Amino acid sequence: MTDTTPPTIIAFASPKGGAGKSTTCLAIAGALLSKGYSVHIIDFDQSQTLWRWYTEKAAPTATTNLTVQLPPKENLSDFAKGLWSHPADFVLIDLAGQLTREMLHLAVFATLTITPVQLSEPDIVEANRIHDQLLDIQTRVHKPIIHRLLVNNVQPLRGAFENALLDELIQAQLPRFNRLIFHRAAYKEIFGTGLPPHFADQTRPAITKAVDELDALFAEIETALTDEDTAIQPPKKEAA
Repeated sequence: MTDTTPPTIIAFASPKGGAGKSTTCLAIAGALLSKGYSVHIIDFDQSQTLWRWYTEKAAPTATTNLTVQLPPKENLSDFAKGLWSHPADFVLIDLAGQLTREMLHLAVFATLTITPVQLSEPDIVEANRIHDQLLDIQTRVHKPIIHRLLVNNVQPLRGAFENALLDELIQAQLPRFNRLIFHRAAYKEIFGTGLPPHFADQTRPAITKAVDELDALFAEIETALTDEDTAIQPPKKEAA
């Protein structure tokens, strides 16, 4: 007999490609795995980046408590409902980089939806767009939607234009994580070595800085969920 607590479902959604969804999804998955949680990833993205990472690299399949799958081509609604009985502690959904009905449906379905956004005008415009869409759906279906922007791939030395865009995001008061995720080799290397920062060489400063960033982000994720009366549960254990 096992604990049947539903998993926490986190969707990574952006109407455009190249915003950092897949990299962010894997980095957060590594943080969760390092804390003892089991993680299941569903790769909806057209490029199937996470699926290829999982099936072609030795490191991901050697990591315990991690599974990755492609979504079904039909019966998406039934598939989504079935996720509530998935045995993993966390289900992470990497959505396609386009604004479709399917993408919005899953973003609303998730416990938390994260939109990675880089400090570029197209990213910010599209982040506003998806936030407005989710607010509209929330009003129509009367379901609270927890949505946060995550500013990522930030250059350590930002130019005036990037600082102005960050100020614009802050002044717009869009819901976002305070933690900025910086441009680091540790994130780019995930798809080469197969190792998220928490499982990479911890003697390297680039790795330890990424781990510190992700741990701080995880604390904000916990707060976001707790504030909405949806606390993250500890890893499931088999009942006697």
